[in-house]
Amino acid sequence: MKVINTAVAGLLVAGVLATAHAAEPAAKSKYDGAEVKVLSDRSSDGLMQPMFDAFEGDTGIKIKAVFLDQGLVARLESRPTEADMIITKDAELIELAKRKGLLAKLESPAIQTTVPAQFRDKDGEYFVDAYRARGIIVSKDRVKPGAVKTYEDLAKPEWKGKVCTRSGTHDYNIAIFDQMLKAWGDVKGRQVIQGIASNLARVPEGGDREQAKAIMEGVCDVALLNSYYYPRMLENKVQIKWGQATRYVFPNQDTDGAFIMRSAVALTKATENRGAARMFAEYIVSEKVQRLIVERSKQYSVLPGVPPHPAMVNMGAEQGLVGGRFKIHFVSLEDMADKRQDAIKFVEDIKYNNGP
Repeated sequence: MKVINTAVAGLLVAGVLATAHAAEPAAKSKYDGAEVKVLSDRSSDGLMQPMFDAFEGDTGIKIKAVFLDQGLVARLESRPTEADMIITKDAELIELAKRKGLLAKLESPAIQTTVPAQFRDKDGEYFVDAYRARGIIVSKDRVKPGAVKTYEDLAKPEWKGKVCTRSGTHDYNIAIFDQMLKAWGDVKGRQVIQGIASNLARVPEGGDREQAKAIMEGVCDVALLNSYYYPRMLENKVQIKWGQATRYVFPNQDTDGAFIMRSAVALTKATENRGAARMFAEYIVSEKVQRLIVERSKQYSVLPGVPPHPAMVNMGAEQGLVGGRFKIHFVSLEDMADKRQDAIKFVEDIKYNNGP
């Protein structure tokens, strides 16, 4: 029977343990292996999954997402800790969630110093990560350049029976209508909303891009359209002809500016993965991800140093916009939320969705 020297054996064991330890991959972050649950009303295609994948690759933190088309705030209210964070295509909804006490403070010096003040909640509970214009498209064939330049133009008698929009109570239209009421006052705001309703060519239907299709088909001549949809149509084999039949207009560039739609991010009351969720929120406002957002979604970055997508530069060139930047009529999310119910009630009172 052979006897192994205990000192030699100890060295052998230590060597095996050291080799095993060295084979283990180093942690990518202090939350490596954690899973952050995200609740979102954005599409899972195009931007979200690439952003999730990039974050997991850089930090080791997995993202598990639940996507809803409608009812984001109601879902959060009924299940306040189901998700660690929410990401919404309509930032006004996050302000509503805040008012219901459903959000937690971000407590992030990185977000505080990186995101401009106009895109941060004053109480530190959410931030805007990107924005787009709620603009106008017109028929290239039937509408002369410059004939429609403002939102107010859509309410003029000459466009009777020539306007198309999606549902008047859709979040996108309520968001622009409540901005009109706040920015212009109730009298002018209601006159413009009523004028648009009176000029409808049909009962409101479809999404924004379906309005471009209607213009191509001759159903109407002008419509409301979020700016990021226009270049997306031109990249789509089916929709490219819709885009080619229309021209994009950034409204009110000679007056008070265009209203914007914002997407936003917030943390919920869930605490188990708060640190990892905060890290993801900070990751979203990094220059790397802001450039990804611009490239994938065609939205505008909230970081001044990140330029607009080349498609946006081309869209604005016809109006003389420099570098794709357009004049914004900025209405805070707080002010929008204050007027939201007024906008909804007025749209219902005038029976906007009944059409002409």
